[in-house]
Amino acid sequence: MQRPRILIVEDAPDVARLLEQGLTEEGFEAKIAPNGRVALREAENGWDIIILDLTLPDVSGETIMSFLAQRLDHPPVLVLTARGQLEDKLSLFRQGCDDYLTKPFAFEELLHRVKALLRRSPKSVPEQCRYEDMELEPTTHLLSVGERKIALTPKEFNICRLLMSSPGRVVSRKELLQGVWGLTHEPPTNFIEVHLANLRKKLGQVERDGWLQTVRAAGFLLEKPA
Repeated sequence: MQRPRILIVEDAPDVARLLEQGLTEEGFEAKIAPNGRVALREAENGWDIIILDLTLPDVSGETIMSFLAQRLDHPPVLVLTARGQLEDKLSLFRQGCDDYLTKPFAFEELLHRVKALLRRSPKSVPEQCRYEDMELEPTTHLLSVGERKIALTPKEFNICRLLMSSPGRVVSRKELLQGVWGLTHEPPTNFIEVHLANLRKKLGQVERDGWLQTVRAAGFLLEKPA
């Protein structure tokens, strides 16, 4: 069985070696990218997870996340950051990170988060989805409504795919967290709402924003209004 592959983007040698050694001992295949330029070269080499320090000396972590977000099937990104304010965390999720750890951190917590990200199960919903006149195109991450098409981010695509796979059914926060982010715990921020708000705006471009509904204390559903 192939070991999960993790790219560690970290310019501090002691931290990078600690992560590489610890992850290797836990059965992962780990490689260090000591700066942003190396990270950009390595990003497309089939990693299962990228651990990304935001404060790199050459290319910013935000630039790397932006580069990854342009790929259709980029790996989950676990950000390491010294920024702990709520707005900083929300900004990271908007930019495409899947989880984050504030420095300093315990290796045991990082390991827990890595394993949680690997438990993502994108195969739990169909690759292709259609509901009424809405259709998702998995190879391009486009949502088509008639002749109109809008581009979705990978997270928006997976949210839409999960909701469209069972239209009219309320999908709980727990189910959404597990199916899209692979998380089994409730994060301390409202990043689900941030992604849903962005998706609703895009649905508004094709006059379908009213189809994405929030059911108080229950979850979310996609359904054509009566």
